[in-house]
Amino acid sequence: MRADLRAFLLFCGAWLVLSLAAMGAETDAAKPGAKPEAPLAYISVAGAPGDGEQALAAALGKRLSAAGVKTATSLAANVYSVEGIVKVTAVKAGRQSVRIDWTIFGPDGNTLGGVSQTRIVRKGSLDKKWGPTADAAARAAASEIAKLISP
Repeated sequence: MRADLRAFLLFCGAWLVLSLAAMGAETDAAKPGAKPEAPLAYISVAGAPGDGEQALAAALGKRLSAAGVKTATSLAANVYSVEGIVKVTAVKAGRQSVRIDWTIFGPDGNTLGGVSQTRIVRKGSLDKKWGPTADAAARAAASEIAKLISP
């Protein structure tokens, strides 16, 4: 009788452990009404004078975060890539044209789209600090970039 009781208790314990494990395996994403995990984006910028590369990447990361897209510190299998290319060219009367082309790539490497911006600024005004200019550029581009990234 003792052996039967022991076997029954072991069976009940194992059943309880398996049941609890199965309940814990259910993810929040599978629950109705649960929010999907925020997409991740790695932001890189090239070609900007002064501190533009860092300032633009930081400003865009802040704006995308507010739009529900988290910033990744490196590329990985589930990370989108946002690449900014800055081109500065001289125009008349002490002015420069600044063009930023943002290209968005999916985690699989396919191009999802792009956003382009062009502004005329005073010559040399971006040679050191971008400051509010970086934030203005990020603000103007972030919503369109977020639309391309968000499912």
